[in-house]
Amino acid sequence: MIAPPRSRKANWYFVLFFFVWAYVLYGNTILNKYAVDDEFVTNNEMIRKGLAAIPEIFTTHYINQKGNVSDNVADYRPIVKLTYALEYQLYQKDEPGRSHAVNVLIYFLLSALLFFVLKRMLKNYNILFPFLITVVFMAHPVHTEVVASLKNRDEMLAFLCGLGTLHFLLKYAETRKAWYILPALVVFVLGTLSKASILPFVLIYPLALYFFTDLRLKQYLPVFVALVILVILTQLGPKWFLPAGERLTSMMENPLFLEKGLPYRMGTGLVSLLFYLRILIYPHPLLFYYGYDMIPLTTPANIWAFLSFFLYAGMLIYALFKFREKQLISFAILWYLIFIAMYSNFVIPMVGIVGERFVFAASLGFCIALIWAIFKIFKTEPNSLTIEFDARAKILVVTLLILIPYTALTVNRNREWRDLFTLYSKDIPFLENSAKANTQFAGYLMRTTYQDPNFRQYGKVNRFKLEVIKKHFLRSLEIYPENYQTWNDLGTVYLFFGKDPDSAILFLKRAIDLNAEPDPAWVNLGMAYREIRKFDSAAWCYSTILRRNPQHIRAYFALANVYNDMGETDRAIQMNLDVLKSNPNLDIPYVNIGNYILQAGDTAMAIRYYEEAIHRRLTFEGCMLLSNLYKDQGDMQKSAYYQQLASEAINQNQH
Repeated sequence: MIAPPRSRKANWYFVLFFFVWAYVLYGNTILNKYAVDDEFVTNNEMIRKGLAAIPEIFTTHYINQKGNVSDNVADYRPIVKLTYALEYQLYQKDEPGRSHAVNVLIYFLLSALLFFVLKRMLKNYNILFPFLITVVFMAHPVHTEVVASLKNRDEMLAFLCGLGTLHFLLKYAETRKAWYILPALVVFVLGTLSKASILPFVLIYPLALYFFTDLRLKQYLPVFVALVILVILTQLGPKWFLPAGERLTSMMENPLFLEKGLPYRMGTGLVSLLFYLRILIYPHPLLFYYGYDMIPLTTPANIWAFLSFFLYAGMLIYALFKFREKQLISFAILWYLIFIAMYSNFVIPMVGIVGERFVFAASLGFCIALIWAIFKIFKTEPNSLTIEFDARAKILVVTLLILIPYTALTVNRNREWRDLFTLYSKDIPFLENSAKANTQFAGYLMRTTYQDPNFRQYGKVNRFKLEVIKKHFLRSLEIYPENYQTWNDLGTVYLFFGKDPDSAILFLKRAIDLNAEPDPAWVNLGMAYREIRKFDSAAWCYSTILRRNPQHIRAYFALANVYNDMGETDRAIQMNLDVLKSNPNLDIPYVNIGNYILQAGDTAMAIRYYEEAIHRRLTFEGCMLLSNLYKDQGDMQKSAYYQQLASEAINQNQH
């Protein structure tokens, strides 16, 4: 059926409104930088290849991180990375503001599509009803993590494709033209290649066709079967050509990764479900991460688990009781339950235990129920084609009273996503019981301290910042004392920033007691022993690493430095020269030999080695060292030259 001209014109007014509304809510995110986990899909070397990266994008995992302890390789979401590669192809540079603008555009598109899907499903309802549902859905603050975080574009793309498939299926039901099924299936596949969060739609489609069309079961059963087959193919297919991956899991992310007992799964899952109801009703505070011990392990005997069971069981019973009547509130409840079940922790533990992004799609069911309740409060049927002025005014006033705080919370939360420091510092007061959030904040401060030119050149550390780093690492260990990485990181903080090698040794030994296999704690422990001139102990640490891995070049160089400290300079120099035989382009051997010679008092010869190092790799530290050495010798021209190169080295590292 072709819409009449007036209807098409009205549709464009709605589209314009949703466009403006999306940018009112999220326009300020365009000022934001990169934030949590954005390196997965943007601001990385693969994306900077542009369209040339397409073969790599479609033949690699979504997450591919190399870590000190182990690698994190998991998931397959090529469509998400493809969107960022297209952005880079167009503009040839990293601009987070532009990517945030695209995120807002996607949010507008899915919101406009949501309105038209609702309008089609609720074709016998007053137009005000789907309009208000869409407006409230767009404004709900719980969506800020999805829209303001570039990494979470995957959620929006999956939801957009899920709605797109529903749109084509409704068109098929309306026209009985089978060719609508093909684009429905194609769009669904694109959604599965964006994120698996589209999978609950497989149950939503027959539900929507049952509630809002007159299709019989036998008419949409083949479509349902086809969707199930596509789910199987898209979920299992990548395993045929991708190398084996492993998603790192830990107690800090979710204790259910280690706890297999059904009572704890059920109890903790029920408390998780209660959390989702709470943030939908009262979305404050919103936090970048939860994890252990924000939602403690518990059994169904817990009072909050019991309350959750009572509420969810009541919702399910009511929805099923009204199912045959095809009541809209039944559909809203089932929409919410179907989507949130995926994140209940009952079967598959969720990273972080809970997360605001997990409730993104489910929140539509809440918004439908909310607007339905407002209509009912004023004794107005949503399917009334005409609504009395008084009733309409009251409905709009109440909705506006909801939208005002929603909008304020959303706009303010977007500002908190401005950059990592702003996000971490705003959220951390509410995350006192999150082991991982505390390590993330402390780790971020530690990394930025390493990158600070004052520290790199002069070894100066902001004392207040140092105390904050210590505080949050120690708080994390209070919550979860069995974490190797946190002990190792705390040891490095005391060693390099606190200049307290004795304390560092205690922390690093604790890390090794927990796990003696990873190398980082052994490397740092050797450096701490070297700092207090226990050279034999330092050599033992590096020799331990090299016995397990003779190719560990960092430990090899460190051992050479220890031999130099012990007075065996010729042996130390020879070890570095041996490395150069097989790796002639490395800069580190030249730096090391330069250090040994400089200690021996031959500045001119040391400078030659340092310049060879800079020729191979431009570094801030190397350039500043040469600048200072030439300054000491009175050669101000060369000193200025290397100071200029130091600035160039910083710019290169930033890009």
